Amino acid sequence: MKFSKHIRLSGLLVLVSTFVSGCTVVYKGTGDVLVSYSKAEMVPHLMTYRDVGMACATGESLTPLLMSFGEVGSKPDKLAPLVFVSAATCSEQKALDAELRYMRAMKRGDVTEAQDARSEQKAHAEQAARRLYEAYRRTVMVYGEPVDGSCPRLRSDFDELVWMVGLIAGVQSLLNDATAETAVGIPRDVAAKVERGAACLDNEKWWGVPQGTRAALWNILPMLAPEGANAWAELENSTRLGFQKGVRLASALYVISAYGVDDQAQLRKGIREFAANNKNLNKEYALLDAIAGELILGVSHRMWADATGQRTPFRGLGTFWDDAPKNSSAIDIDDLL
Repeated sequence: MKFSKHIRLSGLLVLVSTFVSGCTVVYKGTGDVLVSYSKAEMVPHLMTYRDVGMACATGESLTPLLMSFGEVGSKPDKLAPLVFVSAATCSEQKALDAELRYMRAMKRGDVTEAQDARSEQKAHAEQAARRLYEAYRRTVMVYGEPVDGSCPRLRSDFDELVWMVGLIAGVQSLLNDATAETAVGIPRDVAAKVERGAACLDNEKWWGVPQGTRAALWNILPMLAPEGANAWAELENSTRLGFQKGVRLASALYVISAYGVDDQAQLRKGIREFAANNKNLNKEYALLDAIAGELILGVSHRMWADATGQRTPFRGLGTFWDDAPKNSSAIDIDDLL
């Protein structure tokens, strides 16, 4: 009798094991198809959008689903940097909104509101840092750590794009972690690794971003700069290249670098030039250009809020509160309001 029960139990275990294994095979097949589709169709399609909010929502909603297929044998890691960066745009926008609330409260002398806003900003910055660092971590997990004199094997344009986005995410993760009082504890040597890794990409092909990334780091961390390097000249060249190619991501690096070292002249110059070069943009990479615009607009908002208590006027990027008034007899009702 006991022997018969043992046989029945063994048979049940075999059936369950077979069922689970079968499900794993089905899930892996589904994951392989979804990952392949995302690389071939979804990512290129999403890149044509200028709607950063939609990219944010896509990142937050799809990242857990796509990454879960790694548990059943699919390989979504090359998608990870892109979707984690997309999700991080949500956190960075929330951190910016809280920072602007803090600045307005300080203008009014409302200490309680300012403290609350600053706490909210740091919480969102911590979340952004975690997402961005995960994007960087997944990048080096797939391609390897950037080292002197050696570059990863980047087989396709998609690999190069992922490598570039992952490296920039590494820098952004450090900046957000600093805002969050190093709550994440991202290693400081990420900056040096990114500087080395950016040299592995063709600067002209990728709109001046690789050299712009390196030069921005040279400005913020001079110890990383090669002897005789001229960071601003490199940033100028990269920015011009981005304008010519229709993807102005290098311009955002220029502005962020100027903001980081508090160079007001370069800061205003960079913002004005970005706003003035908004024609003939590359439609295939519209999203990256739009993200660059959001980064620059965020810097402009901070400048305006610090000076006036208000963010940049609607469609006013490239203008400043102390600009000479335009010669016009027309009355703008918005100005009166």
